[in-house]
Amino acid sequence: MLSLAALAVVRFGLTLSLGPEYDSNANRAEQVANTESPDTPTPSFLLRSQGTLRMTWRTQSNALRLYATGGGKIFFNPAVFDQDVFALSLGGEDRVRVARFLNVAIAADYYDAWQLPVAPYRARDFRSGSAVGRIYFVDPLGEVTLTGGYRGFQYKPDPYFDFQAGQFTAYGVARLVFGYNSDHELDVAATYHMERRWFAGVVELFADPQPPIGSPPPMPPLQPCAYGQPINDRCLIAGSDQRHDWFHETGLEITYVGPLLVGLGYGLQLNQSNSFGQSLIRHIVTLKLSYRFPWSIYATVKAQLYASVYLDPVLLDHVFNTLQFTTIEDENRNNVIVDVERPIGNTGLAVNARYSIFTNEITPSPVSFLRQVVYLGLTYRVGAR
Repeated sequence: MLSLAALAVVRFGLTLSLGPEYDSNANRAEQVANTESPDTPTPSFLLRSQGTLRMTWRTQSNALRLYATGGGKIFFNPAVFDQDVFALSLGGEDRVRVARFLNVAIAADYYDAWQLPVAPYRARDFRSGSAVGRIYFVDPLGEVTLTGGYRGFQYKPDPYFDFQAGQFTAYGVARLVFGYNSDHELDVAATYHMERRWFAGVVELFADPQPPIGSPPPMPPLQPCAYGQPINDRCLIAGSDQRHDWFHETGLEITYVGPLLVGLGYGLQLNQSNSFGQSLIRHIVTLKLSYRFPWSIYATVKAQLYASVYLDPVLLDHVFNTLQFTTIEDENRNNVIVDVERPIGNTGLAVNARYSIFTNEITPSPVSFLRQVVYLGLTYRVGAR
């Protein structure tokens, strides 16, 4: 035990960030053509902050990594005080080398977001957590990782969307290092993720309920519940079966690392549900560029295109279905994000600037969405990253 403790290396790291931000659509409102939208985009300035503490405990055959992140946003416009949020993320992994090419690990994570319960109550906060086991097959030319375990999810505004899930992930990457000084690298990665979700709510069915026999016809006449017609609440009836979904996600990514970092990826998501309106196919194309400019200016540009095909004839729960609920910052819409960072000497401080724009998916839709976010702040880093 003493010799093992003597060989152990413990490292800590801390990252803090703080800065003002402007959000052109702080309440993330959508506009629907030819209708009076219940919510309109509301701009606001805000203050954003975040802190992350990391710890790594390493021996010759074991590595334990833990992290804790807390952060929040405080809006200055009273019309969007319900969008103030604090989020907490915890996680860790204990990884053991069993053989030269084989590692095993257990890992867990927890995420929780809280929004203020103030009018007009446009909450999107949730909590989620997972516990998994992993097997790593490692080699200088690549790596294969198999992960399986449990995931739980609670959507605080509506328990209908709470679920428990079993999950499985397979990930593989092949690396090619080349160049005179081995200063170029090409990575090809593929991944597959699956979840079997059991929801707390029952299924919803699409039907055209008729008035009781002998009752007078409603005036004015009701809009029929039929495919191609606008949806309304009376067309949805609760079934007796519990809702359950199969969620699949697969992706392929190619990354070049050299004087310039270039990444290009394609993802495909499939959600199959026994509840009406919840099944969809989503295509995602991602492009990422990173470059170090003179004067130690680091710039990254990330662009994503989304296209969804809803497998039922009528689109329901559009906002919920287009989110993956990894963090409360998720949009899962077309986006372009530009990040620029300039370290200040060896102080650990850096100046950060970020511009983001989010728009509709490229799928034709009467729903329009536009959100632009501008951030300028400071980051302080110390210790291990």
